[in-house]
Amino acid sequence: MGGGILSSLSNHVLGDSDFFTGAFPAEYGNAVSGVFDMKLRNGNNRKVENTVQAGILGIDIASEGPLSKKHNASYIVNYRYSATGLLAHLGMVDLDGDFDYQDLNFKFNFPTRKAGTFTIWGASLIDKYGSDFEEDPNERKYLGDQSESQTDQYMAAGGVSHRYFIGEKGLLKTTVATTYFKSTASIDMFDENLTNPTPYLDMSRENTNFVFTTSYNHKFNARFTNKTGATFTQMFYDMEMSLAPFVNKPLNVISMGNGNTSLFSAYTSNSIGIGNRFTLNIGLNTQVLTLNKHWTLEPRIGMKWQTSDKTSFALAYGLHSRMEKMDVYYTQTPQTGDELVNKDLYFTKANHFMLTFDYKLADDMILKIEPYFQTLFDVPVRADDSYSVLNREDFYVEDALVNKGKGRNIGVNVTLEKYLSKGYYYMFTGSVFDSRYCGGDKVWHDTKFNRHYILNLLGGKEWMMGRNKQNILSVNAKLTLQGATGIRR
Repeated sequence: MGGGILSSLSNHVLGDSDFFTGAFPAEYGNAVSGVFDMKLRNGNNRKVENTVQAGILGIDIASEGPLSKKHNASYIVNYRYSATGLLAHLGMVDLDGDFDYQDLNFKFNFPTRKAGTFTIWGASLIDKYGSDFEEDPNERKYLGDQSESQTDQYMAAGGVSHRYFIGEKGLLKTTVATTYFKSTASIDMFDENLTNPTPYLDMSRENTNFVFTTSYNHKFNARFTNKTGATFTQMFYDMEMSLAPFVNKPLNVISMGNGNTSLFSAYTSNSIGIGNRFTLNIGLNTQVLTLNKHWTLEPRIGMKWQTSDKTSFALAYGLHSRMEKMDVYYTQTPQTGDELVNKDLYFTKANHFMLTFDYKLADDMILKIEPYFQTLFDVPVRADDSYSVLNREDFYVEDALVNKGKGRNIGVNVTLEKYLSKGYYYMFTGSVFDSRYCGGDKVWHDTKFNRHYILNLLGGKEWMMGRNKQNILSVNAKLTLQGATGIRR
């Protein structure tokens, strides 16, 4: 949200979540870079708690508590509204544009005695960003200074989930969900007198998904666990983009398309304990895209060696694949007509290799070092050109692509984390890396993500306050330093 400066999920609603930078387990599919498996936590089922937070980014209101103490049902709701939007609506500031965002997240948890646990959850956002023309003629240095632009983004996701224990060793999870995304953008150009606005760009795109996913986890004994599951996603897409060839000329449709298809994926994953200090994780993932009947078969394997109570080593490999965005398959342009020239594209694929070293410095502090290497292949590129979907920036694709591109990522991640204890925490993360791609011209280029290094430092302090020391006052800060964007040749 906010033009891309913050997440629409507040830390008030996030539970224990997993972040995989590569070689992730077999249960995760349709991704070639990384996975952030975010979970909404359950609300407090004992007493009602309310939180109000105000800062330079906006206001944050959260509430959680029991729905029924008898059945341990609970709720959690979080709403945020941008400070810039609030001040602008109150007439207290003039931003020369629009910078307005808000989000709502909730989860209702209903445990039952015999039918398992049901949850109803949702996440949504509205994000509006716009800019006005430059009123001072002496400051109009660029063509964009004589334009007004507006970009609006809407997202919603929600569903019903069910967890059911089968005996003492089995767990069945099922979720039915839907996601919706819509983005609109427009640009109006003005003449030198800032009159007679003329449309220069008009774009609208929508994506709607219906998702059904289920998994069964069975613990055969203390050393062997299997998890098997499947996901079916029905996807709908609609997009139209019009652009004026020159200022003060009529809009022309340059890209449009709509359609629907489905993606089916299934997996099985095994965790095997060998001795007291060695664990083997081995799994298999498969995907089928019904649009073109292409399918994948992806092995995953990971090994962890607990050398002592403080140190461990892990080695992982995985083959991963990802379908392209819907606009790649369904875009129609004046040049292509009704033909879907990219309908038969294969999945983009990647080999991931990762080594991890963990060292427990203290009960509340850990050091992690992760060198990694990734090779990508079957990447859609433009023949005899440097264009690659790995480096795409436009909202649309209008050319025929071929699966002849490559990519390469190599680097090392370092994390030093002190968990929250004695009222404070901190974490340092650093990444040194090189990211390149090879287009249809068979020349290796820097990707737009190739900043070579990124450093993050964050920390916070909490004070318990109030008569019963049940209120919390906290101060948190984050600092990021990153290299320059890679040069694209």
